[in-house]
Amino acid sequence: MVLEKNNIKIEPVLLQINQFLGYFRYMNKNELLAALAERDIHPSKKLGQNFLIDGNMLQFIFNHANPLDNEAIIEIGPGMGVLTELLVRSGAQVTAIEFDSRLSQYLREKISAHNFKLVEFDACKVDYENLVKELGRYRIVANLPYSISTPLIAGFTELKNPPSDMLFLLQKETAQRFAAGIETKNYGAISVKIQVLYDVKYIRTIPPSVFFPMPDVESALVSFKLKKNYPDFETRKTLNVLLKIAFSQRRKKLINNISPEYAKYSLSSIFEDLNIDANTRPENISPDRYLELLKKLS
Repeated sequence: MVLEKNNIKIEPVLLQINQFLGYFRYMNKNELLAALAERDIHPSKKLGQNFLIDGNMLQFIFNHANPLDNEAIIEIGPGMGVLTELLVRSGAQVTAIEFDSRLSQYLREKISAHNFKLVEFDACKVDYENLVKELGRYRIVANLPYSISTPLIAGFTELKNPPSDMLFLLQKETAQRFAAGIETKNYGAISVKIQVLYDVKYIRTIPPSVFFPMPDVESALVSFKLKKNYPDFETRKTLNVLLKIAFSQRRKKLINNISPEYAKYSLSSIFEDLNIDANTRPENISPDRYLELLKKLS
């Protein structure tokens, strides 16, 4: 029997709610340990394997990912697939990249869907330029191993077709560098490199207790939204050169750091034109101002 109240059919609504709540059935610690033991898998510190075991945190991350039907999502390091399964159920076209062959086999057994593709490979060695050609517009969601997060995310900013959106669980210290504002101790070359492309938002700190095994440090959930007018591929390449030189010695004046490389330019005049004080240090210049400086040096 289908009940009605205010012309709303109750049974279908309850069914939708139950389906929604069913999304967030997660693998708790005991279930995780049992699944790992069955396959003789021991979490690898070398591979940075820290599995998410908290249902509330899983729901929080999924809500922020907010996957849309049929959109392309790359997930790096899916592990036991707790988030992967939710992304697949949402209708998104999910490409998961997993290096551990034992976990890859588990994922093949666990997730069988037309909108799921598994790439068994080292995430740091994947040819993303070639991979994303097939995807067009795409997003990335990942609980990243701490040791590879900086080079991997920096690499995404160097793609001709960078991700339109990224959501990462990262080591808190790394997240703070990515989201750092000017004139702070965490602000550096990597901050500028990322923020010229993305609006970076530090969403929240994540305690070690939501993972197994527990990491030694806190984590953070961070989002990256691609800007509408981000610099083109060639501009980003030349900017990387400037940033490497500019931040080579943080305590020195910016003009002194870059003088040897850009000796043919009248740096004093350029700084004056841009209204940049000659005593300015590298961390005192915003990402947009670095782009302005680069334009003068090109």
